[in-house]
Parts: sequence; structure tokens; C-alpha cells
Amino acid sequence: MEPFSLLDLAIKSVGDNIDKYDKEYVKTIIEPVRQMMLYDVFQKVDNHFVTCDGQENHCDQLWAVLPCLINSKSYTTLNTYDLMMKCKGPLLSNSRFQEFIRSLGSHAPNLKELNINAMVYSLEERELTSIIQLKNLAILRINYVSVPLSGILDISRRCEKLKKITANNVKIDEEFSGGAFRDAFVYVCIDMCIPGNIFLSMETTLPTEVLEYADHTHYIIFRLFKPRTIRDFLLPQRFAENLKEIFFNCSHLEDIEDMVEFPHLPAIKCARIICGRKSAHALRCFLKRNGKTLQKLYLSGIRTKENMSLSEIFSSCPNLRCLILSSSTLVGNDAPDVDTMRQLKRFEWIHDAGTLSYNASGCRPCCDEVAFSSILSAPLLEEVDIDLIKIDFSDNATVIARIKRREILRNLKKFHMTLFNETTIMHFIEDYLESSSSYVKSFYELKNAIDSVISA
Repeated sequence: MEPFSLLDLAIKSVGDNIDKYDKEYVKTIIEPVRQMMLYDVFQKVDNHFVTCDGQENHCDQLWAVLPCLINSKSYTTLNTYDLMMKCKGPLLSNSRFQEFIRSLGSHAPNLKELNINAMVYSLEERELTSIIQLKNLAILRINYVSVPLSGILDISRRCEKLKKITANNVKIDEEFSGGAFRDAFVYVCIDMCIPGNIFLSMETTLPTEVLEYADHTHYIIFRLFKPRTIRDFLLPQRFAENLKEIFFNCSHLEDIEDMVEFPHLPAIKCARIICGRKSAHALRCFLKRNGKTLQKLYLSGIRTKENMSLSEIFSSCPNLRCLILSSSTLVGNDAPDVDTMRQLKRFEWIHDAGTLSYNASGCRPCCDEVAFSSILSAPLLEEVDIDLIKIDFSDNATVIARIKRREILRNLKKFHMTLFNETTIMHFIEDYLESSSSYVKSFYELKNAIDSVISA
């Protein structure tokens, strides 16, 4: 092994004793060798684990000197993950991590992109103040680092060149509303998996996929993945002015029947609701209060015993352009008032094999026949996709006659209907062997009639 040079020994001494020195003075005296020292840091990050003896807190030692090394107006991009060293010793302390973040405002003032990637650490008032000093910042990502919502909102308002912010461990620390975001952030996506903790994504441009429903204004999406109580639904109401899209899953709701009414969301355009084979009470409360403005609705996991029908859905949602049903059974085939379906252009109804129930012997899945023909009367209907286990063709003669007379489906452009899907083949082959002839005949009679509309 080559003997250490005097410079190597001096650099090591600085690193070992950095907390004893005035760091402003250290920054000045190491300037001639700062780049060399920084290169050495990256070498240690890449290779340290192989030679680590696990006896000391090497991570803290390395991060202690970083504020003196990351010190240049030329830095425009920084990712803290690149500085995370794999060490057999203690983890980097939160205080040391925070010390480095606090230095960025003055040491790298021209950062345009900052990625704070770390685990089990937090940003508090002094660290957030440092980030706010980055007046050229355009992109900010905070991953796995706890940060208060008040701090994110403050950054969004005061860093005026910011175009994108993402943070996946945001703590709700204050009462707030959608108006708390800077107006420039026209797209905001909020995910809540754990009450009191959200994932937040904000951009100054609208993604292409939401333009149809955005009306070229602010577009906020709120997704509640595991709400436990109806109190969790109060949070989306704080964004009601610009909340255009909502998702919620009722599978984990403990007090679903206690809901009296759903919060009013006057700007809502799209909703995705998973009933989870539980009560549809929350769904009905939502549609009653907010259905009139909906243009796109996705529903999943509605049970037969809920007695929900197409007529009930469209009566609550007369402006729907798109209705998608998944793993759901609606009762009857009642024809909704055509006026309530006047805007409908796309209809999809699919069945997920994973939600089937089994009969007493446990041998054969149980599912109800599903009737959908009443939806074919929607005057603007362009796309239909049907993939169901059992279809009710009892009114085929009437429907086919109306199709041939061109009374319905005059705007249809795309049609898909599955006869034997994977679930049918696996679980219903015996049923189809017993009565397949009439079923298959009815299937093709309707399919051929509809296909003729498209090819005409």
C-alpha cells in the first residue's frame, strides 16, 4: 500500500474533525482541492461497503463534510440518493441529513432540479426555508422523506419558477383548502393511503389524459385508497372548488351505513368507486349529491342484493359520457329515460373472475344473468364493450328489430362482445354443454345485427 501523502493526511484530518471547525473557514481553505475531495466522496459511496468494518458511523462522517463540498453556483441538478453510502455501521442520522439540506439554499443557489431521496428522514422548518431560497428551482421531488403539508404549500407559493413537485410522505399538519396552492399549479394529484398522510403531485401543465374533463382550468384528483371512516371523506371537500376527479374504495369502511350525505363537490367530472362487494350506501350518497356533473363513472363490486339498476345510475347522472362497470351485477334491464342517456358515448361492462362466489358444493361459480340491451338506446353511443359470464338475451327479438330499423345505434363505431372468455371456458363449460345451442344462437344474432350497423 502506498503511503499517504501529506495532502491525503490533511484532507482526512479535516473530515475527521469537521465538527470542531468553523465550516465557513473550511470552505475557504479547501477550495483548491474541493473538487478532488468531492470526487473522493463519490468513490467512497460506490465502494465503501466492501471494505467497511462497521465499527464507526462512516455515513455521518461523510455527510458532515458535504456542506463544504457541495458549494458552487454551477450546480443545477442534485440527487441526494447519489450521496447515500451503503455502510455496515449506523445509519445516517436525521440531524446530519437535515444539516446538509439546510446548506443548499446558500451553497447551491442555482439548483434547477432537486431530488431528495432517502429513508426515515424528515424535513422541518429550517430545511424548508433553505429550499425556498432556491429561486431557480423548477423540479422538486421528495421521496420517502417526511415533510409537512404546510411546508410544501409554502414552497409551491414562494419558488415561483417551480413547474413540478412530487412528495410521497406528506403529513397533513394544518387546515387547508385547494386555494392554498399557487394558481400556476393547474394539475394536482392527491393520494391518501393512510389517514393523515398523503402523496402529492403538482404540475403547471395539464396532462393530455385529463384535457377532456379539465375544461382548461385547474384539475385536482383525489384518491382515497383505504378510507376507514366517513370522516376521511371530509378532506376532499377542502379542494371542492377545483376537484374534478375522485377515487374511493369502500372495502375498508367501518361505518359506511352511518353516512348521511356525501360532501358536495360542485366541479366533479370523473369518479371511480369500488364498492368491494360491500354495501353500496356510500355510492348512493355520492351519486345523489354529485351525480349531475359527472361525465365519466367507473363502478366496481356492486352486488345483486343492492338492487341497483341502470335507471338509478342515469337518473342520478344525466350527463354521463362514459360508464364502465366491472365485477358488478345490476338488477333488471329497465330502460333508463333516453334523456338521461343523451350524452353517453362509451359503455363497458366486464366481469372479473376473481370476484365470483361458489355454490354450496364449492364446485361451480354462481353468477346472475346480466341484461344490458336498454343501454343501446343511448342516441350518441359510439363504443360498446361487453365481456360478461352470462348475458340475458330474452329481449333479443325486440332489440334486433329496432337495430334493423335503424332506430338505435346510429352512431356506433366500435363494438366488442365476448362469447367464451377464460372464465366461461374454465368454470361454465358444463352449463354451456347443456344449453349452449340457444345461448350461442342468441349471442350471434345480436352480435351480427350490431356488427351490421358498423359496417353499413
